[in-house]
Amino acid sequence: MKKILILLVVVMVSCTSSNKKVVFLGDSITQNAVINSDKFKGFISLVGENVDQNTELIGKGIGGDKVSDLLTRYRDDVIKLNPDMVFIYIGINDVWHKYDYGTGTDIDLYENGLRQIITDLKENGVEVILCTPTVIGENKGEFTLVNQFKDIETMEIMNNDLDDYSDIIRKLSREFDTKLLDLRKIFMQYISENNPENKSKGVLTTDGVHLNNIGSKLIADEMIKFLN
Repeated sequence: MKKILILLVVVMVSCTSSNKKVVFLGDSITQNAVINSDKFKGFISLVGENVDQNTELIGKGIGGDKVSDLLTRYRDDVIKLNPDMVFIYIGINDVWHKYDYGTGTDIDLYENGLRQIITDLKENGVEVILCTPTVIGENKGEFTLVNQFKDIETMEIMNNDLDDYSDIIRKLSREFDTKLLDLRKIFMQYISENNPENKSKGVLTTDGVHLNNIGSKLIADEMIKFLN
């Protein structure tokens, strides 16, 4: 009888300590999120310091990626890994590249591409957390990113696009009953309270797009809420 009880305890402990696998799918912001150095800690690294040791975090971010790029790799980078959960954080390049390189993503293609990815993930039993895109420039006014100057009018159009693309994420979250991490709202609120000098960078980002330590921690703190 004692041996049977011990065996049952071992089985129960094994079941409760099984790993949880979480994938982060995105662009260079997510790619940088695995960095863990003296100068910068990415949000995936920060999340890893605050979750159970049985939670496996996998970064699948590639610089320059848009929704069209995710469509070519999400089966290999997410579904084949058989994760429990995936954070999808995409949209900055879909907007930004329209105005610097002419290779962005029309909003209909953005929506339909994400719809395909979400449908596939949910059919494979993956819990999806959708993240709205954050910022391109932290200021109101002129802005230069990677030596590409944008005037006030272009900045207004880009910000309107980011709002519209964020609305798509919110819509898809309701449609597919996924969890939502509204980073656009969180970032805009933080910047409105902490950027009195109307700086284009340096509040949450290093260059207006890519995160500094404060921005990284802000995202990590929000993501942890979905994991604990």
